[in-house]
Amino acid sequence: MIRISLRAASVAVTAVAGALSLTGAAGASGTTATPAASSARPVPTGPGALTRNPLYTTGEFESSECTEPSRRAGDPDSYRAYLDDLLGCLNHTWSEEFRQAGLRFSPPRVRYIRKSVDTGCGQYVASYAAGLYCPRNKTMWILLSEEELSDPTGFGLFTVVTHEYGHYAQDRAGILAEFARQSSKVGKKRADDLNRRVELQAECFSGAFVGSVWSSLGRDRHDWDEQLRWVAGDRWHGRTGNIRYWLKRGWHGRGPEVCDTFSAPASRTA
Repeated sequence: MIRISLRAASVAVTAVAGALSLTGAAGASGTTATPAASSARPVPTGPGALTRNPLYTTGEFESSECTEPSRRAGDPDSYRAYLDDLLGCLNHTWSEEFRQAGLRFSPPRVRYIRKSVDTGCGQYVASYAAGLYCPRNKTMWILLSEEELSDPTGFGLFTVVTHEYGHYAQDRAGILAEFARQSSKVGKKRADDLNRRVELQAECFSGAFVGSVWSSLGRDRHDWDEQLRWVAGDRWHGRTGNIRYWLKRGWHGRGPEVCDTFSAPASRTA
């Protein structure tokens, strides 16, 4: 989930109330070797940022190991360690992808929270979103709710984080800025369509990452299939069947090249 102000082309979430930690580059040692400023290409702009983005040319994610540390029910510290490890894997994978695309990259800021917080773009509604990415301050917000803390073997938190990281990748690649620019100039129906394409692409990015590290997670395929069964669509994220389609497309493609939702027919982004 992202929150975009169409007036400002981005949204700030700057609240610190209830924050557990700030991990600007969790587990990211050696993961930011992207092109130097002098050699990196400019961040894509205009319609091509959506349909001809350099990320679509990078192929599959680099094969890497990403193990899941154990979590303890009701123990936020064990969840923080779990998430720090996952973010380290994501930092490494996406850093390499951006290097191949010739784009600059650095890890996002991350906040773990326990309750709704007041933000620069309004209230973080804990009852609605398990995660949120905010473009203006490059920050991912991850909610560690009581329900989440009661299920230390669940896979849902993993996919929430990989989805929100997908939004961060979109931001660094110029996709979110072009989405905001276009959305501010069109009617509600077209703006909703663009929003779904952004969200479905983040689902595809998430599926691609999960597929690329699946063999190292030590999980049964049942966990992935169960995650697909729990998918529920809405007006802003797309129909249930389309969310599953893009998750599975990413899983099998193992990289962002299969995730150009902006060139997909409307039937796949409804």
